[in-house]
Amino acid sequence: MESDTLSEVLMKMRLKTSSAGVLNTAGKWALEQPSFEGFKLHVLLEGDRYFVSEGKKIIQVKAGDCFLMTGKKPMVVGSDLNVKKRIQMADLLKTKSGGVMTINGGGEMLSIGTHFDFEGHLPKFLFEGLPACIHVAGNSDQAAILRWSLERFKAEFFGAHPGRALILNHLTPIMLLQILRIYLATADKKQQNWLFAISDPQLSKVFEKMHSQYQHPWSLESLAEVAGLSRSGFALAFKKKVGISPLEYLTNWRMQIACDLLRTEGQTVASIAEAVGYESESAFSVAFKRVTKLRPGQYQRKWRA
Repeated sequence: MESDTLSEVLMKMRLKTSSAGVLNTAGKWALEQPSFEGFKLHVLLEGDRYFVSEGKKIIQVKAGDCFLMTGKKPMVVGSDLNVKKRIQMADLLKTKSGGVMTINGGGEMLSIGTHFDFEGHLPKFLFEGLPACIHVAGNSDQAAILRWSLERFKAEFFGAHPGRALILNHLTPIMLLQILRIYLATADKKQQNWLFAISDPQLSKVFEKMHSQYQHPWSLESLAEVAGLSRSGFALAFKKKVGISPLEYLTNWRMQIACDLLRTEGQTVASIAEAVGYESESAFSVAFKRVTKLRPGQYQRKWRA
């Protein structure tokens, strides 16, 4: 069931490709990548001296590989991570011309990348447990499912065919989902995060119910019954895997639906409160502000502005 839940969440959060570009480098260099919102996907086309530093862990990326940065913490990337003077991202962006950023004249290493962002309310716990960098080696068995998408992405990116932008915007979310699938299939199953929780045989049933029947007056007991677990066992298992309680998760999901409805013309706060399972507009407004830090009316005006 995890693929349906994952797709539904990404669609509700309005996943979008916000920018794409080429990095062309030569010689010794290191770039400081600050933390950021969303994800960044990079595909290395040429070269093999590309290193990604994730704390003490250093990943070598080679031509044909790709890696997904989750923006959780600052990282350093480059051909030599020991160079004394590191390039700042703001300075690199100033070199961008025609979608290409250049370091030391370029000509040795070439990569293409894209940034994924979210328009909707993004609960941070969803991707909190992901590693800072997910690396997929081009010669691995898992990369086979990505190859067609990567080749099409490269062809469309460097081509000038009609509809190029639309195809790229459809291809990149597919690539993101494929990488997340590879991560789920190959990572240590003992990791605690939302992606593993939605693929858990018992908890997946609960996510399905909360996502499809969010208006229902769920209690901890009724959700535990769906999971086939005791009340205390369910509460412990859910919080351990997801990081928050089941009812807190339900509230966050209801607010995600509410954000979507608030962006729709003709919807009143009272009708939205009822649609997401609240008996009173005031109770809904309190919950909405607690989660999003804005009152429903403020969110609606901000979005329309």
